Amino acid sequence: MIFMCTYQVDRDKQADTQAFFASMSAEQIAGEFPSGVNMIGRWHDVPNGNGWIVVEASDQEALTSWIMGWSGQCTFPTVTPVVDDATARKLVNAMLTAQQ
Repeated sequence: MIFMCTYQVDRDKQADTQAFFASMSAEQIAGEFPSGVNMIGRWHDVPNGNGWIVVEASDQEALTSWIMGWSGQCTFPTVTPVVDDATARKLVNAMLTAQQ
């Protein structure tokens, strides 16, 4: 499943968390995700300490494991399952057909 997650860095930990993130190597970022979680993209609102990440997760346990890795620095107020255009069209068409 694909999830869009929002994050909010704890205000009192923002400088340290951003410094930690900025110093991460490509290998550390690749290793940040447990087996079963793959990052699709991540976007940041740096001054306000929040952002969005889209991940594909094989199951909820893998996704929760990744979130828990950041729980000392930030919260994830929204974790929403999302679909791509093709899947959305398929779901809407099935709904419309069922309503006829």
